[in-house]
Amino acid sequence: MSGQIGLTVYSADAVSRMTTAQLRDSLSYFSPDVVAVARPQHERQLRQALSSETPTVVTERTQRTVQRLYSSASVDLVRVAGVDSLGELVALEGDGVSVSGETYVLSDLLSVDLDLVNLETRLDGREAYEAAVPDDLSGSYTHLTTEANPGYRNDWGSLAVQGAMPGANERQGQTAPGIAHLRLRADGVVCTRTRSPEQFGLRALEQVGETRAQTLREAGFRSREAVAAADLTDLRELTGFGRETARTVIESATATVEGTVRRYGDEGFPGADPVFIDIETDGLNPTMIWLIGALDASTDEYRSFLAREEPAAALEAFLSWLQHTVGSRPVVAYNGRSFDFPVIEEQLAEHCPQYLDVWDDIWTFDPYYWATTRDQALLPGRTNKLGDVAAALGWDDAGTGLTGAAVARLFQRWQANPCEATELDWERHERYCEDDVRALAYVYDALAEASRTHRAGTDTSATGSDTTQGQLSDF
Repeated sequence: MSGQIGLTVYSADAVSRMTTAQLRDSLSYFSPDVVAVARPQHERQLRQALSSETPTVVTERTQRTVQRLYSSASVDLVRVAGVDSLGELVALEGDGVSVSGETYVLSDLLSVDLDLVNLETRLDGREAYEAAVPDDLSGSYTHLTTEANPGYRNDWGSLAVQGAMPGANERQGQTAPGIAHLRLRADGVVCTRTRSPEQFGLRALEQVGETRAQTLREAGFRSREAVAAADLTDLRELTGFGRETARTVIESATATVEGTVRRYGDEGFPGADPVFIDIETDGLNPTMIWLIGALDASTDEYRSFLAREEPAAALEAFLSWLQHTVGSRPVVAYNGRSFDFPVIEEQLAEHCPQYLDVWDDIWTFDPYYWATTRDQALLPGRTNKLGDVAAALGWDDAGTGLTGAAVARLFQRWQANPCEATELDWERHERYCEDDVRALAYVYDALAEASRTHRAGTDTSATGSDTTQGQLSDF
């Protein structure tokens, strides 16, 4: 897509743990424009799985130079290996680096450190780095550091700093996900996804840990396609595979390869036309629901409830509409049981208590919880996140370039300082919310229409039976 660059960053630990098949699978999943690894030996390992046209960069190389890695419309990505090379950014602007969009500067020169005594965050290397950035740069710059996790983003004076390396700083976030994909946009917004090596290759299959993955490889089943095509008798005779485990593994592979839902039963699944919803809040510990998207399946009518400042405005308008619309039909939200539904109830109690009885009477349904926790279906995504599941089923997203985390971060920035510089593209955010709601409806319909298949048991007689079902962090 023009106007943005996809950068995939592999931690040293991730590359060391991944097979060539897993690397190929992850590259197919992320489809990056540029790949970054920590060490030269990891670049050689990655090259066995990578298309020769995709540029790579080793973040720990010490040559003192500026390297333009990729350009797309009004977005540029450059690599700076030393502070002394920052002055060369002026020459790059004269050589065609965009000054109307955003230039992303990748380096390991800035390190984020948390002082646990004083509870303060420090940006090590800032003084020298800031002094070396030329004063006469014309464009807008975001500084990507491989010394901070992808979840880190902060403005330090004139430096907009974004983390890029998974596990770079244990105190800044969890270290389990070893691969990060950053979408670098022309407006300076960075949308990130993090994944672990276990979510690729054979390890991505239900009930397949490293022990069973190695057993499958040694038996000649080196891909999910091979597992999906296997006979039950072939797998159940393998060490560590009972009949039900073998059936579950084949079902999981089939769901992923074919991009289909494997449904086991009807228990608790609604039959009436639902109302699908998605909410946008000001963070994971919300103080405000500022956008609600709702799709009435009976009419295919979509509504957007937006509140820019008044905390109760969107919620009150939504409940008023819902009260006169839903009747006895279910309200459906993906991961709603863990987030949307309790957040709505909490915000109603605080801002609109007159609607609490209305909300209590509404039938709510969470297809993620129904499929995974209640074990009613196997989903085909690389993860069980809505975007992955919908994409695996054939959903084409609206291409807004946003993620839930990016939307919340942008709203927080605007909320803290409402002005022209922080003003949101409200229409774009509404499109993002609508796309999520329609993706949910697409997944729900796939669940409703899926044919029933055998319910596998819970044979865990062997080690290495960890599962990807239910491992998710954001939706």
